[in-house]
Amino acid sequence: MEIVYQEEELLHYMHHAVKVNPAHPVLIDRYLTGREIEVDAISDGEDVVIPGIMEHIERAGVHSGDSIAVYPPQKLTLEQKALIEQYTVKLARGLKIKGLLNIQYVVSKGEIFVLEVNPRSSRTIPFLSKITEVPMANVATKVILGASLKELGYKTGLLEENQGFT
Repeated sequence: MEIVYQEEELLHYMHHAVKVNPAHPVLIDRYLTGREIEVDAISDGEDVVIPGIMEHIERAGVHSGDSIAVYPPQKLTLEQKALIEQYTVKLARGLKIKGLLNIQYVVSKGEIFVLEVNPRSSRTIPFLSKITEVPMANVATKVILGASLKELGYKTGLLEENQGFT
């Protein structure tokens, strides 16, 4: 592994340190400075309900779970929320996910980037379920067993933000 800061350093590394061929792929990551955004959603393969978007309020350490996430997000614009909603729906449908999914985004210099998509439950499901009053694990289980989100009373999209417990 090598950390490089300029193109010349990358070229030197590629020429002198690795053998590039299909049996030994070279993976390149880019570090983005920005605010991490987290989304938990439920998909039935067609409809995708997004109970909420969470915003990390401190930088993560080794893992995104090292930081605190808040709901509703504090610094996202309406346009950014709409894009995150759009990306979440496209990813869930494109990956043909049935059940829960978790997506980590980062907003860097006003642009939204996908860090990872996990077709599973995440540590934030209980938190988001409680604050949004959407029993996410229960709904996802019914979806996995064959129910549609429409049958369960949900439609595609981001739900209205709940400002607190009722």
